[in-house]
Amino acid sequence: MKNALYIAAILSTLFFASCRKDIGNPNLTFWTAVNCSPNPITVSIGNQTAVMTEYYPTVPPVCGSPGCASFNLSTGTYNYTATNGDTTWQGSVSVTKGGCNLQQLFCTTGSVTFWVDSAANNIKVKLNGATSYINTAFPSTTPTCGSSGCTNFTMHIGTYNYTATTANNIGYAGTVTISTDSCTLVRLY
Repeated sequence: MKNALYIAAILSTLFFASCRKDIGNPNLTFWTAVNCSPNPITVSIGNQTAVMTEYYPTVPPVCGSPGCASFNLSTGTYNYTATNGDTTWQGSVSVTKGGCNLQQLFCTTGSVTFWVDSAANNIKVKLNGATSYINTAFPSTTPTCGSSGCTNFTMHIGTYNYTATTANNIGYAGTVTISTDSCTLVRLY
């Protein structure tokens, strides 16, 4: 009889625990709709850390979706920080009882186009670890952003160092500032 009561107590505890949505299941999930960087985003809340490795461009995820940063927290308001190495997010988020709380992180980007007005023979441009080549000169006009033959980069907002080298080892170096939803034209001369 004692064993039967013990087993019944265990089974009822397991049954009620499985009905609670906040035990063992994430109730806060951080996500993004775009690829913010080639680096994963690390999200920290208190002493907990989770990593975002995927993005959801068409439909928001549910709590605990693969590649999201998910947490199981008590009801309350929490401060968070997140970083992918070149962008940092911080803020607060409220967790409600019995629900799935989604927190989207937004990535702001801009673009830069490098171009030349003469001698465009495979000029190698390096910007933040990426490499591209200029192979068209624009001697009488200024190209528009994204023009073919130029080097075109889309980056997170910020200031970056760049280098460029011609086939004759003539070098260029400088910095460029990327602004939100804009394009910067950089003429190498």
